[in-house]
Amino acid sequence: VLYQRLKVPPSVNQFTRALDKNTATQTFKLLDKYKPEDKAAKKQRLLAIAEKKAKGEKVEQSKAPNVVKFGLKHVTALVEQKK
Repeated sequence: VLYQRLKVPPSVNQFTRALDKNTATQTFKLLDKYKPEDKAAKKQRLLAIAEKKAKGEKVEQSKAPNVVKFGLKHVTALVEQKK
């Protein structure tokens, strides 16, 4: 009864309902595909480009893979920049 009578701000109330296990699993699998590359993967990617340049082959500049951005300040700044 007390919980129903209390006024809870919307920013806190959003955490009262959690995702079900199936949806959470799907979400985490999706986000796992877009996690930032680690230092070893980045080094390997850059070494492969360097080796192709050394051999004299034509090299396409490979961009870093797409990642999910996180962090309140970072995401806010990206929204302000419309990215």
